[in-house]
Amino acid sequence: MAIHEHDREDLIREGKNMPIRGEVLVDGSPIVIGFRQMGQVSLYCGVAPVFQFNQQHQLRRVFWQDRRFAAQHGRLVELVRPNRGGRVSMVHQDLDDETITDILRSLSQWVAKTQRIADDSTANWRTEGATAQVFRQQLLRWLAGLPPTVVIAANANA
Repeated sequence: MAIHEHDREDLIREGKNMPIRGEVLVDGSPIVIGFRQMGQVSLYCGVAPVFQFNQQHQLRRVFWQDRRFAAQHGRLVELVRPNRGGRVSMVHQDLDDETITDILRSLSQWVAKTQRIADDSTANWRTEGATAQVFRQQLLRWLAGLPPTVVIAANANA
């Protein structure tokens, strides 16, 4: 996630870290799903939220309500940037259970929307790195591998 906050670039055209990626409109909002080399997935829901997963389908990073979060020891922590005169460093702050529950509820809603559109063979996917059909098959496999309750990764690394 970028240091400077602004509307996201065109991830289909410019998302080179995700060799296979697709975009579709769901309820008027663009959803972009990107697959990295080793199978990690990023789910971009409009401008935000953003959910990133590791190879084991575990949640590793989140951008939600203009805040950054990362997995640490199987729990989400907020990444806060203290003002240090131009130097960028992040401080980890623990979260209360209610915030984590709200983030996971939002994720669940976006995954349900993604599942619904992935199941729709008439959906108009814009893709890069694979045909729409191949992309959709990969997305369906990934969705099928998600556990019923999302697991938070041990750390935020891919």
